[in-house]
Amino acid sequence: MGCCETLAGPPAAGKWTAVQNGVGNLAGVAAPALTGLVVQRTGQFFWAFAVATGIVLAGAFFYMFVIGPIEQVDWTPRR
Repeated sequence: MGCCETLAGPPAAGKWTAVQNGVGNLAGVAAPALTGLVVQRTGQFFWAFAVATGIVLAGAFFYMFVIGPIEQVDWTPRR
């Protein structure tokens, strides 16, 4: 079972998948723009790779230490 099914369960798996794909596709827009901006300002690709490395390391840190256990969300309304 994938992450979307685990978190949302059968009723909302499609919505979670759509949100994840939408946010994931933003990287395809932001990465070339950020790379171009860094290369334009510095004149070197080294700093563009350094920025990308920092973003990857931050993502790994958050995945390991900030995100809690992955379990299905309870969608029933509370009273």
